[in-house]
Amino acid sequence: GAGWEGKRQLEGFHVGAVMGVPRAGLPSLNMHDAGQGFRTTDPRMVGQATPSPCGLPGLASLSLGLSLPRTPPRWTVAQVTAFPSLLALAATFARPLARAYGAAVGREFRAKGANVMLGPQLNVQRVPRSGRAAESLSGEEPLLGSALGREYISGLQGEGVGAVPKHFVLNAQETGRGSMSAEAPERALFELYYPPFEAAVGAGAVAVMCAHNRVNGTHACGSPSVLQRDLKSRLAFRGWVMSDWWAVHATSAAVAGVDQDMPGNDGFFDLEQLQQLQQQQQQWQ
Repeated sequence: GAGWEGKRQLEGFHVGAVMGVPRAGLPSLNMHDAGQGFRTTDPRMVGQATPSPCGLPGLASLSLGLSLPRTPPRWTVAQVTAFPSLLALAATFARPLARAYGAAVGREFRAKGANVMLGPQLNVQRVPRSGRAAESLSGEEPLLGSALGREYISGLQGEGVGAVPKHFVLNAQETGRGSMSAEAPERALFELYYPPFEAAVGAGAVAVMCAHNRVNGTHACGSPSVLQRDLKSRLAFRGWVMSDWWAVHATSAAVAGVDQDMPGNDGFFDLEQLQQLQQQQQQWQ
């Protein structure tokens, strides 16, 4: 990734940025928050109505065949829309509205130069006083998150913006989120906490974001059972797994199932570190 110096975001970048490779026909990934609308990280974004300089117009597609316009969008968005919270959307129980909401967010993201949205948040809420409960499209009910998440993602990606449902998994509180361990047996995971993400996989979400918290004692962004076994094998996810920002704690996360360390400036996924990990893996075989 690019665009960060320590934990300070640099000017001219989206929240997440991976530079493109024009000679190979690969677009940049311009990733931005979030499921409730385009989050301004710079006051100039309010009036920004065309793709940003770090975007690469003319490049045709993201991974997994997601179609992107070859020309800048015809529409303009010279402001930032304050959408209702996703929990408010969830309270409507309205599939068509969820799809329309996702499409509207997608159009604004495209007009702002972003082609990947860091959301929607699909965690089933376990803690009523959670600091980010209002972001959840699932509320307390996995069936609701499954039905509405599928529609939201379809609407969003229909506008050429990739969805990154988050935070996989059991991220239900902000207090101590980087160290606390959420405990859940396998049956509870598959019956309660995985279904919204399984529906997102079925809707073709391009990526899934792993969480800061631990799951049954192991960091989610480093758990082979959560990422490799459950998400990629049992739920048949074929996209890529990106970490939440600074949620990777070791280079070994690369073999646990994390494909993209964000924002990428912690050194864990540096080429030298990954090569050493590969050599270690080969020695163990």
